[in-house]
Amino acid sequence: MVVGMRTFKKNNIIIIVFCFILFLICANYVGLSINDFLDLPKIKKLMRVPNLSIIPDLIEPTFQTLAIAYVGTVLGIISSIILGILASKNMTINKVFYGISRIIIMIARVIPDVIWAFLLIPAVGLGAAQGIFAIAIHSTGMIGRFFAESIEEIDSKPLEALNTCGASYIQKLIYGVLPQIIPSFVNYILYALDHNIRVVIMLGMFGVGGLGFQFIIKFRVFKYEDVFGILVVIFLILFSVERLSTYIRGKVMDN
Repeated sequence: MVVGMRTFKKNNIIIIVFCFILFLICANYVGLSINDFLDLPKIKKLMRVPNLSIIPDLIEPTFQTLAIAYVGTVLGIISSIILGILASKNMTINKVFYGISRIIIMIARVIPDVIWAFLLIPAVGLGAAQGIFAIAIHSTGMIGRFFAESIEEIDSKPLEALNTCGASYIQKLIYGVLPQIIPSFVNYILYALDHNIRVVIMLGMFGVGGLGFQFIIKFRVFKYEDVFGILVVIFLILFSVERLSTYIRGKVMDN
């Protein structure tokens, strides 16, 4: 027992030392120095009292940001449900559908939202559609993977009972799979929506519109009071979404 604990501690120390050395090597490779840390306080030069009088002008960009995130997330949910079912070993139709679904989910997930937004410019141009489809594609990969893994981890006994009763494929999904994955699926959806709102704000700086677009315009003309006013609105949105998500999760778990 004592020898095992000593070995465990020794291994942990080796891992920590290795990670620290790797950190120093990577920091040195990218040119990060101690002076960069010392220069961080200079950001206070940008600090301003937020211009809250700009808030009425941000109402429409706020709704635009939320609408883009919501529509993109819903489209991603629809496609992720289909692909997630086909990409789960215990509910897929056959190996061909399983392999194709896994590849689609992987491609949609590994390419970042921002890259998808740029790739979509030749097809849909700059604007809301660009952001919606970029979010929908990436959400398909992100939610689809979680959905497939959740289905594969369900208890197989209800499915075996339904098979014995001669239930159809759809009946097995509704009565054997859905009741077991709803709590985790709701968590994934709420996480995706929260994540996508942040992404839309970032994509706004690349022409999608919304609060991100207003932020970059004000920043470029050095209106830092307006910039911090926009940051206040962004904070309130994300805080409200997080509180709402916590409330919905609580209700789902209680039921």
